[in-house]
Amino acid sequence: MKQNLILAVFFLLFSTFMASNTYGQAAEILELIKIGEGAKAMEQAEALVKSSPENTEYLILRGKAHLGLKNAAAALEDFKRAESLKANTADLYLQLGIAHSLLGQEKESIQAFDKCITADAKNAEGFYNRGVAYFDFGNADKAMSDLNMAIEVNPNYAEAYLSRAELSYEAENFKFAIKDCNKAIELNPNLADAYYFRAISRGGVEKDKEAIEDFNKCIELNPNHDEALSFRGSAKYLSGNKKGACADWKKAKGLGNEEAENNYNSYCVE
Repeated sequence: MKQNLILAVFFLLFSTFMASNTYGQAAEILELIKIGEGAKAMEQAEALVKSSPENTEYLILRGKAHLGLKNAAAALEDFKRAESLKANTADLYLQLGIAHSLLGQEKESIQAFDKCITADAKNAEGFYNRGVAYFDFGNADKAMSDLNMAIEVNPNYAEAYLSRAELSYEAENFKFAIKDCNKAIELNPNLADAYYFRAISRGGVEKDKEAIEDFNKCIELNPNHDEALSFRGSAKYLSGNKKGACADWKKAKGLGNEEAENNYNSYCVE
């Protein structure tokens, strides 16, 4: 009896250690994905799946690593495999929705996000990503409703304020867009697109000086933001700074911005 008790304690400690070790590996993989080290994340995730091919947590981790490497098709395979093994969690459906959305699969994307929210009615990520999907697929009303819900569930969701600002800008509700950009910047001062959308929204209410300041900040945070460079180039040209305008348009043109290319060819090429 005493020997059996010792063995039971040993196996309990061993399983606890293994769970703790796996948790540490998972956290490391997610951190690698977050900082853009997708190849390293994939290497570790592959090893975990190889050690236990039907472990749904490992499959989801590898799927996330695939997303980090911008391979949505491979990610979808892992997420579907996890689903077939009955991993019906909110996180799985969230990842499925993201993969379908990246592949342009509107119906499947929305269905997956629906399941995510059904599994967890307070899942801010689910509402946010479904809202973004609706936006991308042209349903502005449903997109706004979901972004409102994401913010209601998580009032500190900077990206949700930013996406809602983009929706407001598209509807020419510039004051609302500026307000949401202000909140996004308050929550995350490093969101380059928040300065970009505040800049073009400020342009809509004729606050050109402030718009230029925001373009400058956006480009400081993201030197390869082609749209900000293109707009700033136009603003510089209108203010009489042709040399500065041409420099911005030239860089934006090199980044594939067609409007900047047209402006550069029209106003800068002798």
